[in-house]
Amino acid sequence: MRSRNHSALISFTLTALLSQLGSIPVASAIPTHPIDHDHDQKSDDLPNPPTTPIPDGNRTPGGSLSGDQAVCPPRAQQLTAITPISAQGKTLSGHPTFWFYVPYTAAEVQEGEFSILTQNEDERIYKTLFQLPAEPGFVSITLPMDEVSSLQEGQYYHWYLNLSCASTVEAQTDLNIDGWVQRVASTSEVDAQASDASSDIWYDLVDNLAAQLQAVSGNNVELEQSWVELLEAVELEALTQEPVIGPVKLIDR
Repeated sequence: MRSRNHSALISFTLTALLSQLGSIPVASAIPTHPIDHDHDQKSDDLPNPPTTPIPDGNRTPGGSLSGDQAVCPPRAQQLTAITPISAQGKTLSGHPTFWFYVPYTAAEVQEGEFSILTQNEDERIYKTLFQLPAEPGFVSITLPMDEVSSLQEGQYYHWYLNLSCASTVEAQTDLNIDGWVQRVASTSEVDAQASDASSDIWYDLVDNLAAQLQAVSGNNVELEQSWVELLEAVELEALTQEPVIGPVKLIDR
């Protein structure tokens, strides 16, 4: 995504990642307005902060959204969003890419569903059904390049991922995870942070590195180590040996 050379993009350290990762302080990410005591009104130049704090998402099944994982085949690793523990992150893109680890195959999952809604969930800007690849691994979903599905700067969005596992159980329960993304404006300072793999711009960081891993032929020790450090920084070290596969197959209906 950036024009910086290959080594500069991946030359971050685990210490730098750990210093900025974790639960992203979403409340402080939105600027508040100084009060004009003479006119007793706020400036109209900046967006209003959210009326309520953004809650943490569920990057793995088991939260309030999740069903009974017993309907899916048992796996050593579970369905996981590649995010900080809070399942929150930022992007510079109006059409970001989201990455997930899925321990199932197309033969084991009937279909998946990905959707993304506005902060108050009064509008769904995108929904798609998809089919998994033939092997487990890291897969991605990118918002389409149209105006309807574009994220607006300064706004928060709530995404959901659902897997319907193949089962003979009549009352089947799906697997669900969810998280948050905020699109931030591109400035020279923010762009520099993203180029240096600042964890604040999380979704772009993951996609940049995953795309490079897919593009190289053979092993690239430096890239692979950067990927390992990124996963370890958000306590996903158990997934470091899993393959990076790429986009899921969207289902037209």
